[in-house]
Amino acid sequence: MIIRQFLALAAISLTLASCGQAASNPNLTAQNPPQVGERSHRQIDFTAAAQKLGVTEAKLKEALGVPTNSTNPPDGERRRPDLKAAATKLGVTEEKLREVLGIPARPSSNPSS
Repeated sequence: MIIRQFLALAAISLTLASCGQAASNPNLTAQNPPQVGERSHRQIDFTAAAQKLGVTEAKLKEALGVPTNSTNPPDGERRRPDLKAAATKLGVTEEKLREVLGIPARPSSNPSS
């Protein structure tokens, strides 16, 4: 009987500790893979990308048409940046811009036969 009580108390303690850990570290929940039908949107590190391109973060965001403030627009107002135009403004290829931003290349629209 005492062993069961001890095991129950240990299980409760571990459960509470892990819940507290998850609540204090939001990155733990962000690491879960997207569910079926969900898209994975990871944050772009504009500072690192700008350094790789040799431009300022402000210039990179301006070329992409991304707001410089940290607030996110409502989902209905979110637009995809024109990477080709941004690459031209920055003097790099679109492939290079995609690479430094961590955006995968789009599949070609002409499938090989």
